[in-house]
Amino acid sequence: MNKRIGLIFAMGAAFFYGVSTITGKMSYVGGGNPVALSFYRNLISVPMLFLILKLRKTDLSINRKECVGLAWLGLLGGFVTGVLLYTSYTLISVGLSTCAHFSFPVILAVIYVLFYKEKFSRTKLLALALGVAGIWFFLESDVRMNPLGIFAALLSGATYAAYLIVMDRRGLKGMDGYKLSFYCCVFSSLWLGIYGLVRGYNFEHVLGSRAWMYVTATAVLVSVLGNTMIPVAVRNVGATVTGIAGILEPVTSVLLGVILLKEPFGVRSAAGAFLVLAAAILLGLEKTPEDRKPRGEAA
Repeated sequence: MNKRIGLIFAMGAAFFYGVSTITGKMSYVGGGNPVALSFYRNLISVPMLFLILKLRKTDLSINRKECVGLAWLGLLGGFVTGVLLYTSYTLISVGLSTCAHFSFPVILAVIYVLFYKEKFSRTKLLALALGVAGIWFFLESDVRMNPLGIFAALLSGATYAAYLIVMDRRGLKGMDGYKLSFYCCVFSSLWLGIYGLVRGYNFEHVLGSRAWMYVTATAVLVSVLGNTMIPVAVRNVGATVTGIAGILEPVTSVLLGVILLKEPFGVRSAAGAFLVLAAAILLGLEKTPEDRKPRGEAA
């Protein structure tokens, strides 16, 4: 167990996720639609992850229970969450979209309280209030506010919260990170392909050369780097510190959106983003029974 390595991996994953929001939005420069972009991002990730798994000589076998759980992760993660985020990028700024999406820690807490009878502590209540207030602040400040874009970003936070719950409840969090990411990409590609064909989305000749470059970059940032660094971080510094380091994601997204995409960023935007991040930090700092266990016992 190495704390320095754990922190580097946790912050690195958050940074890559943050950068991926920019490359994801820039994928639209060459055309395409949210479904096609999500489909190709997952499909491109499959051979890359397969090669890595083969080089690492990782056992790719899964049992029936794992298969069902991974199918759900593919549906909730790369399919639903991915499409919702890509949709929001076309309607609102990428920074505000990411901040709205990052309300998922608050949404996650509410789901556990309502459906799994987890005790709603004062910290969770305060975090919920801060999250709602923050969302209101940056909604009001966005000069390109679009109700559908805001709704899509917030809903992506809810579906990502469901993604984490399935991973937790189906016992998949202990699976090798590359293996988990590989199967999630496989199932996400299948879900997206079926949905796109049924709904009549165009998958052929929809992306230009620049768009392919950005889609490939997003695939590497999310599936090959970010998704596989999280298990290493949790193993070395624990879930709490990893979650706090994840705050770097929306911060990275907002700053790069302002610098590279020339997106607006006023005082109210800053206040809203700060409140949402404060809510996530509160949830990350709150001690759970698992966090209170000695490191050796928790492992």
